[in-house]
Amino acid sequence: MLKLTRINNHVVVVNPDHIYAAEASPDTTLRLANGETILVKESLDELIDLVVAYRRRIRDALGRDGGYDGATVGDVTERHRLDVAKKEEGS
Repeated sequence: MLKLTRINNHVVVVNPDHIYAAEASPDTTLRLANGETILVKESLDELIDLVVAYRRRIRDALGRDGGYDGATVGDVTERHRLDVAKKEEGS
């Protein structure tokens, strides 16, 4: 999941698999597969970086060789939560 900031500063979490298209006009507009549009503060480059990082986390959860290690979406979410907690402790 991607944590993004709406124009009104509210945080929204978006499944990148549901993003149909994104454009900068000048704000970044996400068009979702269900037809909904979301305006976010993140630039297109930031959005791409977030999607790439998300895909890497998923790939790593499945194993570098592409094999399935039994991880579920819940497992990946829990790993992310623990990573964030560790990062916050180190701050």
